[in-house]
Amino acid sequence: MRFEAFVAARYLRGKRKNRFVNLITIISVAGVCVGVITLIVVMSVMTGFDIALRETIVGNRSHLTVYPRAENYFEDWHKVIQDIERECPQIQAAGPIAQIEALLRKGENSTGALILGCDPELQSKVTDLSTNLTSAGGRTFAMGELPKEKEIVLGYRLAQRINASVGSEIVVYTARSTVKAVVGRQMGTPVWLRVSGISQARMSDFDELYAFVDLATARMLRGQGGVDGIQVKLSDPFQAPNVQKAINTAFRGYFAKTWYEDQEAFFQALAQEKLAMFIILAFIVLVAAFNITSTLIMIVMEKRRDIGILRTLGASGPSIMLLFIVQGLIIGLGGAFAGTVLGVVLAYNINAIALFLGRLLGVDIFNSIIYYFDHIPVAVVPRDVFWITFSAVVLTLVSTLYPAWSAVRVNPVDALRNE
Repeated sequence: MRFEAFVAARYLRGKRKNRFVNLITIISVAGVCVGVITLIVVMSVMTGFDIALRETIVGNRSHLTVYPRAENYFEDWHKVIQDIERECPQIQAAGPIAQIEALLRKGENSTGALILGCDPELQSKVTDLSTNLTSAGGRTFAMGELPKEKEIVLGYRLAQRINASVGSEIVVYTARSTVKAVVGRQMGTPVWLRVSGISQARMSDFDELYAFVDLATARMLRGQGGVDGIQVKLSDPFQAPNVQKAINTAFRGYFAKTWYEDQEAFFQALAQEKLAMFIILAFIVLVAAFNITSTLIMIVMEKRRDIGILRTLGASGPSIMLLFIVQGLIIGLGGAFAGTVLGVVLAYNINAIALFLGRLLGVDIFNSIIYYFDHIPVAVVPRDVFWITFSAVVLTLVSTLYPAWSAVRVNPVDALRNE
């Protein structure tokens, strides 16, 4: 093996009078490197999206929501919480929720919103509501405190649309309306609420749409009591299907829905997209592998005389074949190693690079309204990096087989006679 590796390395350097092969070798290494970099960065971003979406959704939504089967509302929601907590020890916290579609207005600015009526203290145990009002986790717009009666917490993008801040007085119109024979359906009596806090959930879907009030204010806004459901936090969110089954079996009047069911289609689409992206981008490495094949074929053609001399000196066919396989592996390993290092570094600094390019080009490369987040989520998973690198090396190895086999087929007599 020492002999094959020495000759392979010598061949890759090329002759001084013929630097073309040397240039092609560098291009081949660069091709593998670019392919690995692209795969690592894209897979890290896709994985980061998956993890960040799960964490954000699990943090801002309940792990499980319990709804009534027959009635529209839970009147005695305290009893429902006691029932499900007694049946399911996995429940860590539970709180009521009432959803209200509303129109918010401040001055000349108005926008639609989904107001969630809740018990603020219980809701903070079920979701990240109280955390979203602080600067924890790099939040830059969060401020204020949980809502009391006749107060409201706005998502920060929602607040920006109507130019509201903590302490502002806003008008809320809800679907509780009156019917007049001549004029038709009119909006109900406006309710003035004070903004007690600005929430930053770090996911644009929540920050754009949601607002929070306490149950007393929710009852006033929609003109009736009761709650739409009970939100539940579990010790392990991935146990939600088991708890759901237990609740649906034990209680005829309730049924449960998990956090994953609300977003199932989205997560399945994300997983399929990640697989499709890997397959598509793997073609970059495949093209680089074809480039390695062409490089080795050129080397075999250039080294026919050398092959003939080596064969006459006693080098065996498998040794010649191994020599060219080692050449290809040197190219593949060099490109894969460089690509892995650069890909990981690039992935960890993707937000800084995107910000620099955005300023340079004058465009918003990562629009948070489109992509849900105010930054590019990245998760460099060692297992993914290993399989990407391993796949690149395997493709490189496969690409060396035909040129190596061609080298073995070179007839020493013909090679030396032609020279």
